[in-house]
Amino acid sequence: MESKQPLEYKLQVRICRGEKFFGPGVAQLMQLIDQHHSLHKATEEMHIAYSKAWRILKEAQKNIGFEIIHKTVGGSGGGGSVLTEEGREYLRRYLAFEQELRKEADRLFQKYFLDFEHPDEK
Repeated sequence: MESKQPLEYKLQVRICRGEKFFGPGVAQLMQLIDQHHSLHKATEEMHIAYSKAWRILKEAQKNIGFEIIHKTVGGSGGGGSVLTEEGREYLRRYLAFEQELRKEADRLFQKYFLDFEHPDEK
């Protein structure tokens, strides 16, 4: 029985303090906030409710111990959301950690499963 699908693995990096509070979804939300300067636009792009995004961010902030976004209320200049410097640094570290883990996971996957991908090359 031969499968034509190549072997692959899935890796999701989540930061926990008892329960998970920071992972790919929070990171994507923060990247979109940074890009659009708007929590509302970020939630529209991710197709999630504004209230859910706000709950996710508040839970992350509570567990991290500092504000990761700063909201300004509308007015003549309009409102918006931006990452705090601490939030930007936390996101940078998460993404760097994730990238380094993926490189190591790729190396290990090749080490342990390459021979299953091409058994005739032994």
